[in-house]
Amino acid sequence: MVDFFQQQLTNRLLRADDRATYSEIARWICISALLVGLVLSSAWSHNEILNIQYQTEQLRRENSDLLELNTALRAEHFSLINPETMDQQAKALGLISSNRMEVKVLDSEITNSSSSQNLVAESTLPRKTLRE
Repeated sequence: MVDFFQQQLTNRLLRADDRATYSEIARWICISALLVGLVLSSAWSHNEILNIQYQTEQLRRENSDLLELNTALRAEHFSLINPETMDQQAKALGLISSNRMEVKVLDSEITNSSSSQNLVAESTLPRKTLRE
């Protein structure tokens, strides 16, 4: 058994080769810190790439959903402006088509005003015949 109370502890002198050992330890710590930094930056960049891929896939799904909605809305629009559909909806509301004899054609008359020298822009309505 070792009696630590009786043992003499001596400090050894620091020699030149010991300093080399300290600088070697510092070098290995720097190299390992650099490797850990590279691994962490690689993992971070890989994570960012995955996030961008997920966002791209989500935008593609939203785009396809919007294209389907656009197609459905266009089909509904064309079905609503179809004259036969309008006629059926008018009959469902109790409306009847007009008799040609009861329709009056109105002509619009526009008076021409004299143009002045300070006139910048002028707008005139075209003459239209109102008919059914």
